[in-house]
Amino acid sequence: MELDVVQANELVEELPNRIVESILHELSKDNAWQKVANKLKEGGENIMSTKYKMNNFSPERELLTNLMNKYPLKVKTLQIILEQCQIYGALRIINTNDPAEILEPKEDKLYLVPLGGNLTLHVKVNGSPFPEIQWCFNGNPLIGKTFPLLMLENISLRDVGEYTCKIKQGLRAELTSAKCIVKLEDTPPRISTDLNDVHIKTSEDLTLSFEAIGYPEPKTFRWFKNGNNFRVTEYPQLIIRGADVNNAGEYRCEASNPLGSCTTRTAVVKVQDSIMMCSEEIQIIQQPTASEVYYAGDWMYLTCKVHYCKDVKFVCFLNNKVLTGNDDVVLTTSSSGNQHSCILIYHMTEEQVEKENVKQLCFKFGINGQVMSDDVRVEVKTRTIKKTLTARNKWALLIGNSRYQELDELPASRKDIHMLKKNFKKLGFRVFMFNDLKRSGIQNAVKKFVSFVQEGDYVSFYYAGHGVHNNGQDYIIPVDAGMKHISRPQNVCLPEQYIPFDECISHVWIANVLQKHEPALIFSIYDSCRRMKQKFEKYQSNSSEDSYQIASKNSFTLFATSENYEAFEREEVDTSCLIDTLLSIMTHKISVQKLSNKVLERFDSLGETKGKQVPKVCGDLAQSRSLADPSHPRGIDESECGVLKKWEQFASGRGRIQHIISLGDTKIEESIYWNIEPCEDGVTWIITNSLPLTINLSHTSSNMQEINVHIKLNTELKLLQDSRKLNGSLTVQFLVHDLQELKDHIQLELYFTYKGQQYKQEMLVETPAISQQFYRGNQID
Repeated sequence: MELDVVQANELVEELPNRIVESILHELSKDNAWQKVANKLKEGGENIMSTKYKMNNFSPERELLTNLMNKYPLKVKTLQIILEQCQIYGALRIINTNDPAEILEPKEDKLYLVPLGGNLTLHVKVNGSPFPEIQWCFNGNPLIGKTFPLLMLENISLRDVGEYTCKIKQGLRAELTSAKCIVKLEDTPPRISTDLNDVHIKTSEDLTLSFEAIGYPEPKTFRWFKNGNNFRVTEYPQLIIRGADVNNAGEYRCEASNPLGSCTTRTAVVKVQDSIMMCSEEIQIIQQPTASEVYYAGDWMYLTCKVHYCKDVKFVCFLNNKVLTGNDDVVLTTSSSGNQHSCILIYHMTEEQVEKENVKQLCFKFGINGQVMSDDVRVEVKTRTIKKTLTARNKWALLIGNSRYQELDELPASRKDIHMLKKNFKKLGFRVFMFNDLKRSGIQNAVKKFVSFVQEGDYVSFYYAGHGVHNNGQDYIIPVDAGMKHISRPQNVCLPEQYIPFDECISHVWIANVLQKHEPALIFSIYDSCRRMKQKFEKYQSNSSEDSYQIASKNSFTLFATSENYEAFEREEVDTSCLIDTLLSIMTHKISVQKLSNKVLERFDSLGETKGKQVPKVCGDLAQSRSLADPSHPRGIDESECGVLKKWEQFASGRGRIQHIISLGDTKIEESIYWNIEPCEDGVTWIITNSLPLTINLSHTSSNMQEINVHIKLNTELKLLQDSRKLNGSLTVQFLVHDLQELKDHIQLELYFTYKGQQYKQEMLVETPAISQQFYRGNQID
């Protein structure tokens, strides 16, 4: 049935009743409405009440009604919420007639995975109605795999191949994504299931077996008996038919592949020299045994052997329920003469243990419905292995906008990034630090910064300055934004009627750019106001800027304040309340989630803003990553063409000028040097658009008559001056801001007054490399 077409900007309350009812029906399935309520609650909005319980209203109708009452809920907003909560059935009811499109993956990508490892593949699709999704393996559909995420667990050789995702939207042509090519990493073998001691009787078959995994799969198995070479097999199993006492001894085996080898434990084999006569009754000659503790994820092996002169049938029980063979249960029976055996191989995942709350397992074997083996009871535990998290490289981008063209100055913004810079440097981050950027400057700073970022890196982004919140989106305001402003002390919010959004930059756009190379962590800090705005009739958001392109469970954000609240500075120290709270704990080795929560706790205990500023945290970070985690660059990063080398080349804004100046009968040594940031061990940690320029003057003449010095430093943007008296030596320092705005060299003029005569020395200081390579109002690819 063809769906009715609706408009993305249409209000949900104005949709036809049949569409709304269909959406409600999807929200009722498996309590999908609860996902939406929980998602909003994580963002600080408790959208549900208890009215539906008291009045017998359905919860999904209560949820939708409250959303429409709280906001002017548009169709596109509802679509975003439903997609974030993965309620695809409801998304397929809404039809804004947007053609389906595969956003990611666009290109074929190779994944190298260790044997037994896990991998998550994802596809990012767009379109309304939301298309049908089907994952395929080597061109064949994977039954039941119809969601954007595809989880591959305990990867083995059978999982190696090409994965693609096909999407179908109504009658339109089917689309196929680029390939995700999964291959196994080469790994030396290791023993996964070891040899067991064996006690048999003469004429019985001796079987020794174990399991070894590795890639390529081990194909050579060298057996040793009593320390001597015994036999080579192609499989990890040794079988001796009709064993006798001469086959008793100590056995071990070495498994190998081209990358290495591993050796089993030494198993003791005993052979009893006696013959058991056939019995008319079933006799259990080996009871099943197992360790008292079973760890989820391991394979368990249980063996039961009986002696009987007729055929037997084994039945295995788990917690009094019959076990049948499947992916987690393998049953193998064998007979040799009058001896019969059954081997049970059992596996339970950690997810099953947690979901079913399993504490204990009880196994037993039944033979021919007449005889039962002993119970085997094992305690179930899970391994909690704490994984050490590391970064590949660590990068931080700090932007502090203070001097606005048409807005109040924010002195704390300039000071805060210098204090943050020191902490990031202690934590091992390479830092971009910029003051007072225009719109094109911010865009280019973000793009240039991301050019260094690679998969597995840690990224931190900090912005301080004026900001605004509107219609569920946050924006930062460049210093050149043209707008009117009603001045209020310490207010960084703007009256809504004077906000030109095309001059602002969306938080979402920044997040999308930072995600480009799949860093392991993106920790963002926004120190600005977030006053809630009403909808703007003339403003249409740019979907490419205001829609998140990818969610990788790697992001966490600390906002200085919540929606509809302001952010404040401490006037007496020119520091923002947020940064003053953050600095003292920022270098602690705790996760960014805990770090942000501690900021909230301390901020609340100070009580300085008395509820006028309420910080907020949000994010989808899945792992407890810390800014203090160590970094381990890869070899390619430090190679001649690697990002760390490129960083050093880009940061080479260092120089020195030396002159001898003659003033009549005396000479003055002049030394001028500049450096973007002092280096440590040859590494530049900070790249900034502020240049420290140092001028040293000295003379060694015995004539100590006073010399007056007047220094002019002209950057075309600003004239800096200083007057001093030169007695022996003199050092003057200037800080040149806004390097990205420099169009030519810095002009330096020195005026000397000595013995009534005036002297002038002029020179040009070449602008640092950063101002030559950095933005000139053009985007950097």
